[in-house]
Amino acid sequence: MSPVAAQTAVFSPTHVVHRVSIRTWIANHVVALNIASLAIVGLLVAGYIFQVNASISQGYQIREIETQLNELSLMNQNLELETRKSQSLDHVAKSVKMLGFIEAEMPNYISGSEPAFALAE
Repeated sequence: MSPVAAQTAVFSPTHVVHRVSIRTWIANHVVALNIASLAIVGLLVAGYIFQVNASISQGYQIREIETQLNELSLMNQNLELETRKSQSLDHVAKSVKMLGFIEAEMPNYISGSEPAFALAE
């Protein structure tokens, strides 16, 4: 093969490699780049909205739990107040009279020095 034929074979139209500059490629694909950019921005906006929505939802849940906590704290305080009232000396003294108990005048105490026995059966 002659050198001229070798050169034409290498540069034949079927084997030509087109080098395209970045500017030319961008100019040829403006619409596709705009659509891709719009899709990326849309995904970012959707992600942001999803994140804000999740934060707001958690805020409502926290507020609801705080309301329940306040209600339970109030109920606890009321129960403690009732417990204190029922354990007060005035209440115990009234309860003793209502149950028919009488005051012990001279109690007899059992000495612990004597041995204790139980009846065997």
